[in-house]
This record gives sequence, C-alpha cells and structure tokens, in this order.
Amino acid sequence: MRAFRTLLVASFALTGSLACDSEEHEARIAELEAELAQAKQAAGDREADAATIAKQTAELTEANATVEELEAQLETQQQQLTELEAAKGKVEGELENKKAALDAVKTLQDALSKSLVEEIETGEVSVSQRNGLLVVDVSDKVLFAVGEAELSERGQKVLTRLAESLQALPDQAVFQVGGHTDNQPIKSEEVKAKFPTNWELSAARATNVVRYLEETCGIPGKRLIAAGFSEFRPIASNKKEKTRAKNRRIEIALLPRVK
Repeated sequence: MRAFRTLLVASFALTGSLACDSEEHEARIAELEAELAQAKQAAGDREADAATIAKQTAELTEANATVEELEAQLETQQQQLTELEAAKGKVEGELENKKAALDAVKTLQDALSKSLVEEIETGEVSVSQRNGLLVVDVSDKVLFAVGEAELSERGQKVLTRLAESLQALPDQAVFQVGGHTDNQPIKSEEVKAKFPTNWELSAARATNVVRYLEETCGIPGKRLIAAGFSEFRPIASNKKEKTRAKNRRIEIALLPRVK
C-alpha cells in the first residue's frame, strides 16, 4: 500500500512536470511566431520602401530630363530672340537709310526744281531712288548733239546748276557718272570713225561730264567715277523711239561714301 502511494505521487509529479513543459513550449512557439510576423512585416516595409525609392528615383530622372529639355528650349528661344533683335536692328537701319535716301531725293528735287525748272517740268532731268541709290538722270539731248560726246553750251549750263545742287548735299558720297545709249547701232560713218560702237560713245560722254564737273564745277576728282554702260542698262523699252529716248542719258548715281 505504501509503495502504491509512492508510485501515485511520482505519477502526479511527472504529469505536473510535463504540463509545465508544454506551457513553456507553447509560449515559446507563440513568441517565435510573433517574431516571425514582425520580421515579415519589417521585410514588407523594406520592400515597400524600396518600391517607393525606385518610383521616386524614376520620377526624379524624368523631372531632370524635362528640365534639360526646357533648358534646351529656353536656349533656342533666347537664340531666336537674339536673331530677331538683330533682324529688327537691320530692318530699322534699312528703314533709316531709306528715309535718309528719300529725304535726299526730296532735297535734291526741291533744289533742282528751282534751278532747272524747264528741264524738270519736261522730264529732261529727273531725280529718283533706284536700287537703293539716289539717281539723277539727264537726257542726252540736254547735254550733247546727236552722235557727239562734247558738251553743248546748254549742257554746260545745266551741269553747272546741277553741280551746285549736288555739292549742297550733306553726305560726301561719290558721284558715279554713267553714260547710257539705246540699242541702236551707230550708222553714220562719220560718227563711227570716232565711236565705233555705243561702248565708246557712252564712255566718252561720261568722261567728258566728269571732267567738266571736276575742272569747271569744282567737285573733287576723288568723288567722281566715269563709266560707260552702252545699251545694257535700259530704263525703258527699246521698241519705240519715244521710249528709246529715255535710255539715251547720263545717269549720276550717288554711291555710298568710300571709307
């Protein structure tokens, strides 16, 4: 009986010990599961953070590319603006030059209308702007006899009055005196003996006008150019005599100042 009681007590003790061990194991398992859950959550947070960082990096890269593109556009626009400002300055300069030329035309027309009334009214002398230059056209019949290059008495008087108006211009431009003819070949044998073609006739007439302007009218030779253009720069049709007459002329063009 005493041995049975001892065995029973030992059995209860063992059972109690096993129960305690089971509880401890369960608590440990619960603890480990909690740690695992926490680790999984931390890993998930890290993955989320990595995804966020990757997204932000991509957005930043895209933003930098946009900034670079905008900077390139801005640089292009600034260059275009510079070009437009340069073009504006050029246009303004051209407008100023044209205004100055028109003012010069008007000034010379006013001066000539007082000194060469008859010639201006009949169209034998005219002032205009041609190819950006101030040009005075004088009909050949005012200055020369037919087929001649020597200045007539009337031609000398007209050039004297014309020179006074030219010298009154404020700009010290160079005067190019051009001789021009129509397209009709020289037929007179007497004239051909002196001027075989319209080249010789146009050049001789221009040279004689230049010499008169320098030697008699006092315009410095360094401001004078003589040029013969023959028939190759007409200002009217050569089909009819009336219009051909406009091509037979002395043209005095004011060239830009030589620096």
